[in-house]
Amino acid sequence: GLFKQKIEDGLQAEVAEDWLDMSNPWEIKRDLVTYQVKFSGAVKNGEWVAGDEIQATAYDLPIPGYDTTNTISLRLWNVEAESGRFDLKSFNDGDHLSAHKSQIKAEDLCSVLYPGDDSAEGKELRLRQQYFLCSASMQDIVATF
Repeated sequence: GLFKQKIEDGLQAEVAEDWLDMSNPWEIKRDLVTYQVKFSGAVKNGEWVAGDEIQATAYDLPIPGYDTTNTISLRLWNVEAESGRFDLKSFNDGDHLSAHKSQIKAEDLCSVLYPGDDSAEGKELRLRQQYFLCSASMQDIVATF
């Protein structure tokens, strides 16, 4: 589930789901299967130069078939924290939150699947999230087949 549902004061309320806090023993991280997903940017000298690049790391989840001996893998994607996104100068200057800003923005892509899109920020996050997942999957398909 994406969230838990509770009833508070007679109304439905959604809160963060905690079922993956202890990790998923069936989910297998594939450290060697990573792809750079490029966002925004500009065309310079006839070539597109990305404004931001985020590394997608593959995770496989085995899916056994019913009444069969077959098992397939469901490939999932996550953003891993990259040390290059940490702004050490800002941190040393005492601006600790700013130092993590780039990492936080990248990790937001996978922190909540299907974020609320009532605001412009939510719409942008959902579009970035869809692009991230599609780009990583397409790169993986092209590399594999």
